[in-house]
Amino acid sequence: MRTFLQTTAGGTFIAGEAMTFVVRKDYAEYIFKAGKGFYGIVNFLFKGKNEVMLFAGWGTFFKRITNHADVNKLLQMLEKPCPQVIDLMTCKSDYSLVTLSNNEMGIRKTINTSTSRSLIEIMGDPIVVEEARNLVNYCLKLFREIHDHCPFPGWKQGLKEDL
Repeated sequence: MRTFLQTTAGGTFIAGEAMTFVVRKDYAEYIFKAGKGFYGIVNFLFKGKNEVMLFAGWGTFFKRITNHADVNKLLQMLEKPCPQVIDLMTCKSDYSLVTLSNNEMGIRKTINTSTSRSLIEIMGDPIVVEEARNLVNYCLKLFREIHDHCPFPGWKQGLKEDL
């Protein structure tokens, strides 16, 4: 799966729309225009009988946190400059950090839905589309917070390398 921030759309936008989607082999992608040659990608996966998962990939970026020797000290250092990172890591946001079975890390939102509808009906549901848009916006704000305020130069470099 592609990471949430891309310089190529990977899909076609119809009639001036700001969002499109592409169906892949095991998942689908919502693709949003993020401005100035950037696209926000949210992956859509069936999670269970009545659930779908929206997943915004961050590559290996978050391994900087999960592999840190003293996570509590790290969180204290980030508390003031990066409150959204803290909220994500302490489960205070509407999103959670996950590692998929293929070791991809990213941010997810799980949505309850009816499986009696088709893939296209579920993907086109205004609530699901809005949640996907919210996830892209959340990731963009998190990216900006890390880029502008994180005290660790390696993290800022990691945004360029991992996404």
